[in-house]
Amino acid sequence: MDQKNLLYFGIIIALVIAVAAPFIASSNPDGLESAFFGVFGAKEVHGAELDEEAAGAAEEQVQEITGNTFSFDSPFPDYTIGGMEKAGEALIIAVGTLIVLGIAFGLGRALSRSD
Repeated sequence: MDQKNLLYFGIIIALVIAVAAPFIASSNPDGLESAFFGVFGAKEVHGAELDEEAAGAAEEQVQEITGNTFSFDSPFPDYTIGGMEKAGEALIIAVGTLIVLGIAFGLGRALSRSD
């Protein structure tokens, strides 16, 4: 397999994974978000139910403790387009994948020319 075909194959695999991810991913908060809410009592450590009121109180408490009130709105919160459900998630993740691949390709080309 030549390099060009390998590159195309890699892009196709990346896009297949990106499109499939929303359909196979868990809808429960995980990792740091889950641990945060577990520590502050907004959810059970092994449970899926999030107490929205307790979650808001936990975030306010952390802001009071740290003094950090910085926040920003994401252009695509939770990796989705409003009203499109799973299809919106798949589309945004695919677009993000293509952007990252484009940046990586551009940097690779720029750095290979500087040698």
